[in-house]
Amino acid sequence: MHTLAVTANKLPYPKTWFVISTIVIAVIVSAMIYLAFDSLETFARYFWMVVAVLVGVPLFLLNIPPIFTDHYQGEKGLRLRMGLLMNSTVPYEWIIGVTDASVRFGSVRIGIGVKYAPKLKTVFVTSSFNDLVTLHLDGPRNLGGIMKPDVEKITLSVKDKEHFVSSVKARAGIVEEE
Repeated sequence: MHTLAVTANKLPYPKTWFVISTIVIAVIVSAMIYLAFDSLETFARYFWMVVAVLVGVPLFLLNIPPIFTDHYQGEKGLRLRMGLLMNSTVPYEWIIGVTDASVRFGSVRIGIGVKYAPKLKTVFVTSSFNDLVTLHLDGPRNLGGIMKPDVEKITLSVKDKEHFVSSVKARAGIVEEE
């Protein structure tokens, strides 16, 4: 039996904000640990250690894994990965259009990371507000599990927008109209 070679192209996304927030969190947690070791009272020492753990662990779990993950373009689908925030595959059969995007209603409402917007039927997988691309799906699809709303559009950040748009259109079989 012959083995089939599976190739997946890595599609990196900008990670600047994740790195900056990780550095800020490290400074804050370091200050809490310093306060714990510098405290004369036992209660204050334990308080700052507990607060450092309760603040540091969840924030590091949300910020560090996206630094080491990327999106992947496989043979049958587009694998969207952003650390522990997103791990989903979008088959090319679902994609009916790929367009450039921009954030019109405020970057503060969208934020960095993964955000579902049920009224817009869109999921935002963003790590910056430049080089945004929107994938239009053929109907409402569930990407996040039982508790997540169905989406018709996926807006994501990519580093090389032109390459991403052309390669997804080629793999999804989308013909450009002139």
